[in-house]
Amino acid sequence: MKENRGFSLVEVLIVVAIMGIMIGFVFIGLPLLTGQHAKKCANNMSAALGKEKNYALARSGTADCYMELLLDADGYHVKYYIPKNAVVTGAGPSDWVLAEDEVIGSQQVEVTCELEGGTSLDITTGQSLKLVYDRASGACKPSFKGDGSGVGLIDSYGEPCTKITFDRGKKYEITLLPDTGKHMLEKKN
Repeated sequence: MKENRGFSLVEVLIVVAIMGIMIGFVFIGLPLLTGQHAKKCANNMSAALGKEKNYALARSGTADCYMELLLDADGYHVKYYIPKNAVVTGAGPSDWVLAEDEVIGSQQVEVTCELEGGTSLDITTGQSLKLVYDRASGACKPSFKGDGSGVGLIDSYGEPCTKITFDRGKKYEITLLPDTGKHMLEKKN
């Protein structure tokens, strides 16, 4: 009998295929374990809040600016709305113009907003949360519920948002201080 000291091509291909599948699972599962999706979404939302406050203080005329946080097939979006003219006479959809629309995170992240009175709102497809900043002081005003269309300010909650939580493997929270409009981002677990 002849001594066989090597591997056949079939054996090598099977081992490579198994290793490829295992590496694929690691790359898919690693962001879940480390909370990368939640961290990215929270960091982008923190930057968006700062940008919206700047819009309110610098680009507002007689009406306050607002931003809308919503979820669609592309992920979580933030849309920035500014007054169309320096003087706004009403509060209709024609008084604001969409200044910017940016994707801030993956739809795999669970986003929850808490209002000052303790009401909790999960951001899901077909609804949105509109955050309003005072044009004079930069303070947070009462939040509004939206349908994701961006049309005007409807269904006021009567209280500002105080906390936005991002959860996907790890949890991150943005705490908003309504009186000043400042916010703080921290990792919770």
